[in-house]
Amino acid sequence: MILTSIHNESDFTIKNDSINQLINIIFSSNNILSGKINIIIISDDNLRKMKKEYFNQDLYTDVIAFKIEENPIEAEIYISHDRVRDNSKKYNQSFHQEFKRVVIHGTLHLCGYNDSTKNEKLEMRSMENNYLSKFKDKVLV
Repeated sequence: MILTSIHNESDFTIKNDSINQLINIIFSSNNILSGKINIIIISDDNLRKMKKEYFNQDLYTDVIAFKIEENPIEAEIYISHDRVRDNSKKYNQSFHQEFKRVVIHGTLHLCGYNDSTKNEKLEMRSMENNYLSKFKDKVLV
C-alpha cells in the first residue's frame, strides 16, 4: 500500500482518504505496490522558484513530482493551489476536477510517464482522462 501525507499551505481542506485511494489506484495499475508519497500544496511563487531551481525554467507550473527512492517508492508531489485555481477557470473546469487532474498528472510522472513530446502529452492526457472517469464520484477537496 502507498501511504500519503498531505502538507497543505492553502485555504481549502484536503480529503486525505480520497487522495490516498486515487494514488493507490494509479500506482497499483502500474505495479507499484508500496511506498510513501508526500503531497505538498504551495503557492504559485514557491512552485515557480522550485521549477527554476530544479529544472532551470523560470515559469509557473501546476505540479512538480520528485522520486526520491525507487522501491519502495518514496516521492513528493508539489502542487500550486494558485495555478489549479487559475487553470480551472482557464479550462472551464471545476476546481475539484482540476485538482484531481494535477494529482493524477504528478502521480503518473512518478510512475515513469513523461510529457515532453506531443505524443507523450497525448498519452498522458488520455491516462489522466481514464483515471478521472474511474474516480469521477470522489471529491479530493
